[in-house]
Amino acid sequence: MSAPLTGWAAWRRSLAIGGGLTVVLMLIGTIGYLTADQPAPRVPPEPVVVVEAVPGGIAAVSDSHGPRDHHDGRSAGFAHDELGAAIAASNLTARVSPAAGDVAKAAVIEQCFGDIPTTLARLRSALPMSDSPSRAALQPQALHYRVLAGDPHGDAVVVSLLAETPQARDLGGLSRIDATLSWIDGDWRLRVPLPAPSIHPSTEGYTLLGRTS
Repeated sequence: MSAPLTGWAAWRRSLAIGGGLTVVLMLIGTIGYLTADQPAPRVPPEPVVVVEAVPGGIAAVSDSHGPRDHHDGRSAGFAHDELGAAIAASNLTARVSPAAGDVAKAAVIEQCFGDIPTTLARLRSALPMSDSPSRAALQPQALHYRVLAGDPHGDAVVVSLLAETPQARDLGGLSRIDATLSWIDGDWRLRVPLPAPSIHPSTEGYTLLGRTS
């Protein structure tokens, strides 16, 4: 059995113990400060996308992703990312359709690339659309999108659009059109002529772009 510490040895032991306790208390205080209620990291809000009527049908609009420019029935100025490409696809495919009337020719000439002459010839030969029930059956109630190929941050991307329409629903699915876009002179341009729409069975693998109000 060891003898009790006295004098200098006892004082040194008390000092060591006291110093150790001080370090522990400082660590506890530091941890408590770091884990105290700190401001939560700022999370940017989700982009708000609105689907609205445009010449030729409906299209998506976002304050953060475009379109930023509107003139003569056309829209331009889309973000160089996935959502910007999807919004551009919805705007441009609607405006190059015969249903867009006079807007279609200008949109094809100024916002598209590919076989421009053939596309313009098809517009000239297209029959005018009436306000018959068949037109209402083609009116989309929602849009969905999916990137099929390419890089939305790069030079080219293929965006697939699905439109919920009464006609497509009666046929057992949704109306699908695949749009090829290129980033040219600081904005998205649409390749024409567009492929013919097809019926797609479901929205699996697609993201909702927006619904009409």
